[in-house]
Amino acid sequence: MQTKLHTLLVGATCALLPVSAFASLNFLGGVELTDGGEIVSFDSSSGTLAATNSSTGNHFVQLYSLGSNGSLTAGTSVDLNGVYGASATNSVTSVLLDPRGFGVASIVPNGATTGLAVEGLGKVAFFDRSTGSVLKTLDVGYHPDSISITPDGTRLLIANEGENLAGEDNTNARPGSVSVINLTGISGAGQLSGLTSAAVTNHDFNSNLASGLTLAGLRNNRLDTLTVKSPDFRDVEPEYITASNSKAYVTLQENNAIAVLDLDGANAGQYTALHKLGTITQTIDPSDRDPQNGGTTAIKIATPVAGLPMPDTITKFDRAGTTYLVTANEGDTRVDNADRVRAASASVDATNNGAGDVSYAGNLTNTGIGRLYLSNIDGNTDADAAIDVPTMFGTRSFSIWNSTTGTLVFDSGSALETYIRDNAAATFNIDKAVSIGGIDSRSPSKGPEPEALAFGSVDGRDYVFVGAERQNGIFQFDITDLNNVSIVGYFNLSSGATVSSVGAVPDYASPESIQFISSTNNPTGKNILIVGFEGEPGLLGGSIAVLEVASAIPEPSTAAALAGFGALGLAALRRRRSAR
Repeated sequence: MQTKLHTLLVGATCALLPVSAFASLNFLGGVELTDGGEIVSFDSSSGTLAATNSSTGNHFVQLYSLGSNGSLTAGTSVDLNGVYGASATNSVTSVLLDPRGFGVASIVPNGATTGLAVEGLGKVAFFDRSTGSVLKTLDVGYHPDSISITPDGTRLLIANEGENLAGEDNTNARPGSVSVINLTGISGAGQLSGLTSAAVTNHDFNSNLASGLTLAGLRNNRLDTLTVKSPDFRDVEPEYITASNSKAYVTLQENNAIAVLDLDGANAGQYTALHKLGTITQTIDPSDRDPQNGGTTAIKIATPVAGLPMPDTITKFDRAGTTYLVTANEGDTRVDNADRVRAASASVDATNNGAGDVSYAGNLTNTGIGRLYLSNIDGNTDADAAIDVPTMFGTRSFSIWNSTTGTLVFDSGSALETYIRDNAAATFNIDKAVSIGGIDSRSPSKGPEPEALAFGSVDGRDYVFVGAERQNGIFQFDITDLNNVSIVGYFNLSSGATVSSVGAVPDYASPESIQFISSTNNPTGKNILIVGFEGEPGLLGGSIAVLEVASAIPEPSTAAALAGFGALGLAALRRRRSAR
């Protein structure tokens, strides 16, 4: 049987984060899904997993059954090719399984991707989990990007990104919004055919702002209105949702903010807060042409740069009466990249954090900050023509925020880059595989790029799991004590050194979604993560992995030894797994 080596690093940490109780992430099973795997959803009531499976000419949701040993067995495929008519094309962007026996997929019409083309409304398709038959389709907002549901199952929530298209102006821009679908009274798949458009309400950012709330100060990436910094409602781009029964928390990725939508309070149907996330200064490696400052290493994490959090995935947890929001601060540019520029080509004010500032290696050359992609619309503090504070997209970190105030509670800083440098340098800031760009190739642009995110509790401890889209690793942080957060586990099924052909051994590259399932809610009897990997079209196939989360409290001598490694990390343990 063909095998691959992978590296398992347990208990190692960066200098900023101490070691606590440690856990390990063990591979149980996985499959390749050549055209998909990006978004996964697991239904505990039936042991069924759904994954998006959408590429050119192939638009499905694939269903699997999860075995007691962690294996995945393919079942029904849900055909969504004809949602917009026999001759139309579309993309399946997200999926959610519901324990009442049905699933929901979000679908975007293709064709409006460049220029001033007008994008049509997105749709959701309800399907029978057992048969795969489509039961009902409903119109939602423009460019639906993720699906969530309230814990009580009464409201389905869709983040409609209304993504800015290349060359778009205010006349043709489609508004982002959140669609809420009322599922009150739905107890099974058989009742879905009775749903009508009356069950759908769309909440954009025009007439749905609570009294006193405005868009003033929200980041605006539409280039034809840069003299007016506050965006039009059509410039707001929801990305991802997490929800309680009473509130939905929505990431506005390109707008560098989190919106709060009231679901059943005095302001039901209105946005009651817009938490503007500002910038977080991070120490990073900004160059793919190291060494910097006369150094001798190709990896140099030494440059402080302001970053825009710009969150993608969001999740939440409650503690002592407070709801906390966790965000993966991926960062994002316009589709046409018209809002970004390399630092060496930017108009940077030389007297204010510019070319002569020692904070930026004393220069804007390729071995200093010069290779880093900056925003050309942020960081201008004095309204002249020059950037005063060089500002990058994303922060290469995850953050924890107070949901009520929007206050930053914790940020992982340079932990991801530092950990990879010390423990898995062969994958440092790669672009999914070394053959795509090489070690350090992503340093100028979002580094390891945290995107996938999940929260879970095991044996009385709370964890955040972070997937690095470009570097392929899954990081496990112990957040039981918010004043003492630590990296306690790391797993990477992709060596970064080689790329197998699509259709061969799964590559497990580019994690896009993570779902934590407790031991009492899945057939394995173990705490598990199900990870959806996007891959790289034409080169790396998409895939799905099932990982066990096994925790343990080390003996005092072991804990002391682990802590002693500090930034040096822990030597890698080598294990073999059978390729599936």
